Amino acid sequence: MRLFKNHFSVVFSLFVLLCSLQFVLFINKIIKEYENYLTDDYSVIISSNSVLNESELIKFKPIIKSVEEIDTANVLARFKNDIALQYMDTLKESMPKFYTLKLNRFPTSSIISSLKNELVQYPSITRVEIFAKTYSKIYHMLKLLNFIITIFAVFIVIISLLLITRQMRIWSYEHQERMFVMNLFGASYWRKSAVLYKMAVIDSFLASFCTAAIFFMIDKIPIAVNTLSELNINIPSFNMFTEGSILLGIALVISIVSTTLAMMKVKQV
Repeated sequence: MRLFKNHFSVVFSLFVLLCSLQFVLFINKIIKEYENYLTDDYSVIISSNSVLNESELIKFKPIIKSVEEIDTANVLARFKNDIALQYMDTLKESMPKFYTLKLNRFPTSSIISSLKNELVQYPSITRVEIFAKTYSKIYHMLKLLNFIITIFAVFIVIISLLLITRQMRIWSYEHQERMFVMNLFGASYWRKSAVLYKMAVIDSFLASFCTAAIFFMIDKIPIAVNTLSELNINIPSFNMFTEGSILLGIALVISIVSTTLAMMKVKQV
């Protein structure tokens, strides 16, 4: 029972720490995916007196990803029965060219303001209209949520590190008598501390496995998938090999460093 309590303290502290770090990365992935979605759906409409050259316009404003001309045939079709045929060609020639611009990243308010002001100064462009969907507010809410979560995660990581270091010191004190005897017989540092490092490695594997299992199952939970899909947000999948290995690496580094620091506190006789 005592052994279970000792292991539980380290495993739980590592588990909370890893969950905090992974959750921040998880939210960042969601925000990045939603940002890409908003960027594809973000519309900038411009009118021009002449045909625009896509490469020149992109060179003028590198934030522009593509320039696509809007077909005005549907607009002209509405006047087909009201205007004589001989005037249709004149109307078609006199109408300005309309283009929709796609951006290569989600713009901030300052970027949009700058883009609009500079496009108006571009030769032949007469008007610029920005059409942003209302769900851009969700994007800013997600950014705020990410900031808050990051702040809390920092505090949780600090507390978890303190708990892990404290438990490692408890371990070293519990094994101090054994290490004292081994020290009398000239045992090396690694031989004396092998048990503590072994426990730290085992706890790291347990904590990282539990964390990986939880995040692997997130995109399999219907209520989470359905709720976020209504906001046009896809839950990023968890890669057990890549991301699981990173979590294990972080856990091993933290537990081994904590064990080493605790061992340095042990008095050598």
